[in-house]
Amino acid sequence: MAQAPRSSTSSAGLSDDPIENVTSWLQTNAKTIAIGVAVLALSTAAVFGYRWMDASKRTKADEMLSRATSPMQAGKLPEAQAALSRVVSEFGGTTTGAQAAMLLAQVYFDQKKYQEGITALEKAKGGAGSSFSASFEGLIAAGYESMGKFEIAAEHYASAAAASKFPLDKGANQASQARNLTTAGKLTEARKIWEALAKNESLPFAQEAQVRIGELTGVGK
Repeated sequence: MAQAPRSSTSSAGLSDDPIENVTSWLQTNAKTIAIGVAVLALSTAAVFGYRWMDASKRTKADEMLSRATSPMQAGKLPEAQAALSRVVSEFGGTTTGAQAAMLLAQVYFDQKKYQEGITALEKAKGGAGSSFSASFEGLIAAGYESMGKFEIAAEHYASAAAASKFPLDKGANQASQARNLTTAGKLTEARKIWEALAKNESLPFAQEAQVRIGELTGVGK
């Protein structure tokens, strides 16, 4: 998968809310639809997760996460990597830890260190809770896709789809799963997914599904 150009983000538009800043940065730098879906799920869960943290711990988490995002916005990836690793280590199992793990993975991906990013996500996802399953699986899939491991990527997109709570998120992950299966040569499996997506015209993937089905039918002749 081709990597999107890195976008620079000015600090002029930053608010005092680290959750808002993190979500904004991820949305600006998202490489795939899967990452965009993960960001949406993460930001939604963050609103609720922060309510359950001790006030003093939340303040410390906010400060550390805010400081960790600064080098990201400046493009200082090794520095951001170190800072986010500290947040993950200290706040593992919390919403802050989940946010930091996803951002850390993005920093690795931006450096083309895909396996390191995947490893960070795999290590953190167990303590992040079921609310983040789709987000983590989607990012892991994007990492494998970037490495050219399309069949493994498809497996994780399937897991992300299964964990998705909303039809649009589910459809996005299924479409990514089908694309990777096609690239991996698993045409029969890919066609089944596209056929299912084509039946739901309320989703934006229905039209693409029709096109893909036609392409796969042509290949099969």
